[in-house]
Amino acid sequence: MRTAICIGLSLMLAGCVTSQPRETPEQLKARSAEATAACRAQPLTSYAARAQCLNDASMIAASTAPYPDLLQRALSARLDIAQRVDDKQLSPAQGAKEYAKIETDLAAEQRKRQATETQ
Repeated sequence: MRTAICIGLSLMLAGCVTSQPRETPEQLKARSAEATAACRAQPLTSYAARAQCLNDASMIAASTAPYPDLLQRALSARLDIAQRVDDKQLSPAQGAKEYAKIETDLAAEQRKRQATETQ
């Protein structure tokens, strides 16, 4: 009897669950771009807070990234550099230059991987 009641309740609850339609990669990228713009529009309270906001915006479309490990490295580097700028270990210009170098290196790694995959 208990088993029948549990099964009945489970079926009723299962019927209450609605599935959300999945967003397309284009929709995810658009939402990510909107969130990025919103981050940049906010007043700068700290570089680390801005970096975290930008990272959160990037994570919206993370499932569309061809190499999640490279995205994670970029996000981690962004936050690390921002914290060092906040701690006055780097100037904002030095931090931007360092991050640009990391982005260049990660883009080169992505091209290398793609070339290897097409061979």
